[in-house]
Amino acid sequence: MDNDFVRINITFKLPIEIAQSVADIGNDISKKDETYFVVDNKNIFAHITIYSPEYPAGNLEKVLKTVENIAKEFSAPKFIFQKVKAGQGFVTLDFDYSEEIKRIHETIVEKLNPLRENHVRQKYTDSYMMKFSEEKNENIRKYGYPDSMRFYHPHMSLARLKNEDLAERIAKEIYWPVKEFKVEKLGAYRMGEHGTCVELLKDFALG
Repeated sequence: MDNDFVRINITFKLPIEIAQSVADIGNDISKKDETYFVVDNKNIFAHITIYSPEYPAGNLEKVLKTVENIAKEFSAPKFIFQKVKAGQGFVTLDFDYSEEIKRIHETIVEKLNPLRENHVRQKYTDSYMMKFSEEKNENIRKYGYPDSMRFYHPHMSLARLKNEDLAERIAKEIYWPVKEFKVEKLGAYRMGEHGTCVELLKDFALG
């Protein structure tokens, strides 16, 4: 990563008991096969991404202050579990995309997007962007992140396996017992590889 830019993930920060349940499953997955990562809440933190582009490093404090102000505008949203899913080796928990979650996502994207100053991650070169639909490429150009706005869907990664077929099988075996929960905070994390959150910079109480 260019030292002049920093990739920050603004997330729904999970309640401690939910994050622990995710880490427990991640630990089980790590015993089954080689992984790129598993969530353990020590090196890799459980989270639900809201928006994770790169920003000029000098705008970091503005990003954090903006999120702090946004958090005051919204009450804690409820997450309703949908299903366990696998794709590209990722094993994830998917959740309903409610109107209250949508409002938070869209507000954060609209308020933070100008702080990118039109910067797009080096990863999204012309050759890499060929992997996306034209609509997602437009999102990359407009928001610096392919899964913004109408392509956003709240999900929580448990792990990424090197064997994609095994990831599919493992996803079918996982039982997730928590059908719904509320998130009381937003979090700002520094990011690592594979979309991971590796360092909590700050969290912000909702409401």
